[in-house]
Amino acid sequence: RLAADLAHRAAELDDNDPWAHLALGYLAFTARKTDDAVREFQRALDLNPNFAAAYGYLGWAVVFDGRHEEAIEYFQQAFRMSPHDPLIAFFYSGMCAAHYFARRFDEAVEWGRKTIQQRPGFIAGHRILCASLAQAGKTEELRAAMARLLELQPNISIAWLEEHVPYTPRAIAHFLDGMRKAGLE
Repeated sequence: RLAADLAHRAAELDDNDPWAHLALGYLAFTARKTDDAVREFQRALDLNPNFAAAYGYLGWAVVFDGRHEEAIEYFQQAFRMSPHDPLIAFFYSGMCAAHYFARRFDEAVEWGRKTIQQRPGFIAGHRILCASLAQAGKTEELRAAMARLLELQPNISIAWLEEHVPYTPRAIAHFLDGMRKAGLE
């Protein structure tokens, strides 16, 4: 609630601040309000067309809605604009999700590996990597990846994912299918 209040206050104080709109977009994204998130991220880009992070977050908003090809374009733009961005692992993970939803599981695995190499403790990256490995049938690597995920997030379950991961109804079923194939209950 505090984050929402602060993001709205920032936009009230300066509606031309792209960071304020990025914050509002992120709030909408976590609430599974894709259209609102896209609108806010696009507003941030209208204010600053060189805002690589806004492209990356825009990619996340649409990939969590199952719009994988559109997401790939946004992530690629973020990579081109800021190839050493501090959020690069987050965007790699988004590319993993985009390829996962496109059912290009081997490519998803490659992006998932890059995510974990870049940021070993990024739990969301581990989750999408595990789903990708399961769908790709890479059982040996999956065993090790699931063990690591369970170390990082011992409370993970299908119910937890349904409640806390902001995939929209359009996308959540496919993600959960991968996590069930990975052995999660």
